[in-house]
Amino acid sequence: FDTDDGPTDFYAGYLQIPNAVPGMSFTLGRQFLHEVPGGVFVADAGKIRFDPGGPVAFTVFGGQPRYFEPTYSTELLNQDEIIWGGSIRTTRLKNGYLSIGYLQQERKVRLMPYPLFGVSNQSRVRQELRQLFSGSGAHRFMNLPGLPNLYGSVSYDADLQNIDQGTAGVDVFLNQPRLLINFESTYYKPQDMGKTVVADMDRREDPIFQLFSVSQMLQFRSGLRYFLSRSLSAYGDYSYQRYEQVANSYVNGHIGSVGLQWLPGGDGLEVVRLEYYVFDSSGGNVNGGKASYESRVYKRLLFRSMANVAYYEKASHEHDTAVSTLLGLGYEIAPGLVGGLDFEANRNQRFNEDFRFGFSINYRFQHRANSPQKQPSEVS
Repeated sequence: FDTDDGPTDFYAGYLQIPNAVPGMSFTLGRQFLHEVPGGVFVADAGKIRFDPGGPVAFTVFGGQPRYFEPTYSTELLNQDEIIWGGSIRTTRLKNGYLSIGYLQQERKVRLMPYPLFGVSNQSRVRQELRQLFSGSGAHRFMNLPGLPNLYGSVSYDADLQNIDQGTAGVDVFLNQPRLLINFESTYYKPQDMGKTVVADMDRREDPIFQLFSVSQMLQFRSGLRYFLSRSLSAYGDYSYQRYEQVANSYVNGHIGSVGLQWLPGGDGLEVVRLEYYVFDSSGGNVNGGKASYESRVYKRLLFRSMANVAYYEKASHEHDTAVSTLLGLGYEIAPGLVGGLDFEANRNQRFNEDFRFGFSINYRFQHRANSPQKQPSEVS
């Protein structure tokens, strides 16, 4: 539960009660929050969704983010932080949706920058990092060939007066040949401090991204999936990223993959995937292959496995082969009660042998909420 490094991490655990009050649902606990574009958190939080049955539904949320990446867990970054906000989303718009939202993020920061040497004992004050006003939407054109689906989102930081993130894309499906096509572009700029590095990590909106860039990132992605038969499909994806590392110095990156997906029974209860991927940038390159298998053939049993082997070369002339494997088993112990076990075996430059074991319990129970009709609730 602690934010410091330790032998265990608690990622998620929440209580969800749909229709606890007619039209109102509650979620409380450590949960994944992604209610507005540009704001994705694992947080100890509460969330209320109210759908009165009209044309729109309302969501409000608030809590404290929890971080697990080493960059976050260092003591240099204060984790006394809160987020809160809400959104309004259409529920009856034909062939699409519209949504508007607001997110405020605050963190306690030092009054003066962190000293280069030694430990600062300065008092901290709460400072607004982001005031995001966002909008998103999607619409599928049912009367046009290919049934194109247009989607997009934008987040504007009213505090710093800059666009934090914008995404636009389109999906098209062609019957002849049976081809699914996607194009997408993204703009990301989490700060508006000019071309200088924000020295105090507490004042960084995205501490990980701002380790590598002083400005924005542009990304363009395209994907194809061709259906060879009812049970076999081939796919390919390519994305291009460009960001400004320091003033007037840009880094270009390329990510590509091709693969096959096979459904042995044609019903999706068994899924086999084979994939080859490549990463390339000024920092080095990666070539790898991945294979996975998932089975839900037996009613109360879920089995999954994965193997990933990658060879990489860094700009510093280091090179190695990394191996990652996974075996997972899920079982429905009793109606609504599902337990899962996972075992990982990895090998990389840092660890010749790295073994990890995990477990999960998901319980979905029934309750009555001012109505004879039973509503499901969930504890994870």
